[in-house]
Amino acid sequence: MEDKTIQTIMKVAEKLAPQYAFGYYDEEDIEQECYIMAINAIEKYDSSIGSLENFLYTHLNYKLQNLWRKKYYRRNFECKICGGNDPECSSCDRRRRRFLVKKHLLEPIDIQHVTQNYYIDNPSKNLELEEIFIIINKNLEIELRADYLRMLDGITIPKVRRTMIEGRVVEILEEHGYEYK
Repeated sequence: MEDKTIQTIMKVAEKLAPQYAFGYYDEEDIEQECYIMAINAIEKYDSSIGSLENFLYTHLNYKLQNLWRKKYYRRNFECKICGGNDPECSSCDRRRRRFLVKKHLLEPIDIQHVTQNYYIDNPSKNLELEEIFIIINKNLEIELRADYLRMLDGITIPKVRRTMIEGRVVEILEEHGYEYK
């Protein structure tokens, strides 16, 4: 490959990388992805249609959009069943959960929001639940915390890990005088 071609690839990759950095993909990672995509795309380039830089910019832009959607999150989607984004539609709900799983894998989870979703009408039960969450949060090992928080958000995790977390939560609560039923 010629030096001029390599310089063009580097120039386009450096332009696009800041726009597509997300999660654990920083700008350098995106640039590396661009290099790989560009090397594969060079075969499709036809110099009679336009410049290499324009071709690579368009091609890499589309490829990076696909990478972002595949690895991170789709903002907008149209349901084939209800035609929109209906909260009552089971298809929309399943799709939304799948996308949230991808998004949560790449974003840190703030522990402050955990107790906000589990309140019921009885104030004394709310206090008890809050106390239980505090005990679990203080005593749950760091290796289990991310999956535990995903479980609280309603995100499905593998059964083996779910069973391990549930067992550890029961142990923690029993150590603190709660009976598990």
